[in-house]
Amino acid sequence: MKHIYMAILATFFVFNATAQSVASFDDLTLAPESFWNGSDQSGSFKSGEIAFLNMYSTDYKSWYGFAYSNLTDITTAGYTNQYSAITGQGFNGSANYAVCYPAPTARVGYAVPTKTTGFYVTNSTYAYLSMKNGDAFAKKFGGDTGNDPDYFKLTIEGLDDNGLPVDTVSFYLADFRFTDNSKDYILNKWTWVDISKLKETRFLRFSLRSSDNAIWGMNTPGFFCIDNFNDKAPTSVPALSQVQATVFPNPFVDHLVISGLKGMARVTVSDISGKTVAEYNNVSNNQPLTGLQNLNSGVYLIRINEGSNQLITKLIKK
Repeated sequence: MKHIYMAILATFFVFNATAQSVASFDDLTLAPESFWNGSDQSGSFKSGEIAFLNMYSTDYKSWYGFAYSNLTDITTAGYTNQYSAITGQGFNGSANYAVCYPAPTARVGYAVPTKTTGFYVTNSTYAYLSMKNGDAFAKKFGGDTGNDPDYFKLTIEGLDDNGLPVDTVSFYLADFRFTDNSKDYILNKWTWVDISKLKETRFLRFSLRSSDNAIWGMNTPGFFCIDNFNDKAPTSVPALSQVQATVFPNPFVDHLVISGLKGMARVTVSDISGKTVAEYNNVSNNQPLTGLQNLNSGVYLIRINEGSNQLITKLIKK
C-alpha cells in the first residue's frame, strides 16, 4: 500500500516538490450540487499542491479516502447523502469542501516532509443525523435517557517516510461523556483542529472511533468533512451557528413564513441546481414571503442569514 501512495505522490509533485499552501478545495471544478468520489480511477486529487488520496472500487462502485463536494443537503438522512456537510456549505460560506471516509484509514500526502497547521472540520449530514436520531444500524447518541457516554473521535497521525507514526492528535466530533448532559454535543459547525504540534511528516493518516460498535466495526457512519487544510490558525472560534427558526408551510404553494427570528434576516431561495429563484432582505419574524406561486413543483433550498447565524433547509413546492 505504501508503494501505491508514493506513486500517486510522485505523479502530483514532479513539477513542484516543495510546494506548501492551503487546500481550500475551491480550486477544484464541480457542477452545482455535485461531488467527485474517485470513479475516474485517478487515485487522488490535489488542492493547493496537497494530495488527498482516494481508492475507488469499480466492482462495488464504492470509495474510501477523500472525496470533494458542494452538496447543501442538511436534511436527508442515510447512506445516499454521504457527501453532504451538516453546515450545508464550506467554511466561511465557500462552496467546496472535502469529505473523508477512512476505511479504516485515509491519507493526505506531501512530496517532502511538511509541517501542517491544521484544518476546519465538521460532521457529515449522514453521520450527524444518525448520531442525533439513531437509524436502522446505529444508536441515538446518549440513548433514550441521554446518559449513555457516547463519543465519535477523529485521530490524526503524522507518518514518516517509512509510514511509521511519529505523533498523534485527537478531536471529538461528538462527545456525550460529560456528567452534565447539557455539555453533550454533536459538532454541527466548522471548527478548527490544531495539529501544529505534529512534526514535519510525509503523510497524515486519519481514522475514526465510536462508542457504538458491532462485530464488524463501527455502527456510526464513518464520514466527516474538512475545509481550508493547512490554513492559518484562527484567532477565535468561528461564530456561525444555526438560526433557531421554523419555515412553513412545507410543502408550500405561493408563500412562506419564518417563525422564530429574533432580528432582521436575509433569505435566499434556490432550486436544487443552486440557482437563486427568490431573495428577500430585512425579513422579520412571521413576515410572509410572497411571489412564489410561479415556481415549478419540486425541491428547493431556503437559506436564512440572521446576523452571524444561518439556517439552510429543504422545501417542497406543490
